[in-house]
Amino acid sequence: MSEQILAIPTIKIVEKISSFNNNFFKIKFSDFVEILESGNFHERDEIENDYNYKQIIPYVVFKNYEGKVLVLKRTQNQGEKRLHNKISIGIGGHINKGDKGITMEQTFFNGMDREINEELWITNSYKYVYKGIINDNTEDVSKVHLGVLFVGFIDSAKIKEEDNFESTWMKKEEIVNLKDVNFEGWTEIAINNM
Repeated sequence: MSEQILAIPTIKIVEKISSFNNNFFKIKFSDFVEILESGNFHERDEIENDYNYKQIIPYVVFKNYEGKVLVLKRTQNQGEKRLHNKISIGIGGHINKGDKGITMEQTFFNGMDREINEELWITNSYKYVYKGIINDNTEDVSKVHLGVLFVGFIDSAKIKEEDNFESTWMKKEEIVNLKDVNFEGWTEIAINNM
């Protein structure tokens, strides 16, 4: 049995969002929570390549007090093979059945907190600011995922999974000007919408 993850029927998202074919859209978080209410937990193996569902992924970009962004490179040891050696600015992952709260909104934030705490040691987090929804249908891995973009403001952070990621801090302009790098699709979308 694979892990059970939160997913929303793609049709429910299309019904609520007229600009669904865009790769990023801004909706109120309360409207996203309405969509979230139609979600349910599914065996990951069963829906991993099923375009009828969008797996929900909190995607948090971290900025420090100098305005620098945490930049990660996924190593060969990291679990999702389709993302190996790609540059990312987001921390996130699936919402699991163990994250279940009283409401779907609480479940979402429980999963977001768990994912952040699994991957980072954080010093003094100030706040998390919701930015919008990432819906990138250009890559196989992103066709079945929906990203919920936040910017997290912190003093500093250190990667816990040093075998899975290399990390550095960079200004937004430095990231945009990187040459000959392989960005995750969501990173390119997030950098333009944070």
